[in-house]
Amino acid sequence: MAEQVALVVGATGLGEAVAHRLVADGRDLILCDREVARASGRLAETAAATGARVVATEVCLDTPDAFRDALPDLLRQAGHDAVDALVYTLLPDEAFTPRPLAALTDEQWRRLAEDPVRHGLTVLQAARELLAPRRGRLVLVVPAVALEGAADLVPLATAAETLRALAKSAARRWAADGITVNLVTPDVFAYGAEHLRGTDVDRGEAVLPGPTTPADVADAVALLLDPAAARLTGTTLIVDGGALMTP
Repeated sequence: MAEQVALVVGATGLGEAVAHRLVADGRDLILCDREVARASGRLAETAAATGARVVATEVCLDTPDAFRDALPDLLRQAGHDAVDALVYTLLPDEAFTPRPLAALTDEQWRRLAEDPVRHGLTVLQAARELLAPRRGRLVLVVPAVALEGAADLVPLATAAETLRALAKSAARRWAADGITVNLVTPDVFAYGAEHLRGTDVDRGEAVLPGPTTPADVADAVALLLDPAAARLTGTTLIVDGGALMTP
């Protein structure tokens, strides 16, 4: 993996777990988020053990141009001219707070449903040119509420399912370039949303013992980035211990 580099967008929670897994595998890493200081500090030890290079930076996702403008310098710092893998995990923590649909304000809807889609679209709009030279892999991580909906988490479910639709469209469009696009959909508890136990989103008991952890999600992402997964694209991999078992 020493000659491979991954770009991970989202530096906390699941994003940090994915970053640790990829660096532990020996990949160089570019870590992007508005808050990267804590995550990059904790990655230093893992990077030192594997010899991986880590570049961590705040990044603006408000416009595609701002994101694209930052990429050439980040690639130079990482010692690469393209990326082998791009993983998008970014979602606002407050989107996991239940809110009755009828009580949502326009500002809450924009922040919790529209902004995550806009930020994901910004990354997708730059992804093809980043991944095509190395026939790379794109993985989006979104919660499993994208598949089934959830009362009082409508903005989160809307954003997650919209990102899933965008990813599947990209998978079809970019297949000719050798780019694969897949999704990992963990249960909300992998995000640390224990306050949702017993709510509408907690619909099924996992058949496997124990809770889903960020490390489980990172392992699923690594599986989709493995060369053995070259024929998988447009796939949604559910990581919930067998709770949903869909489709």
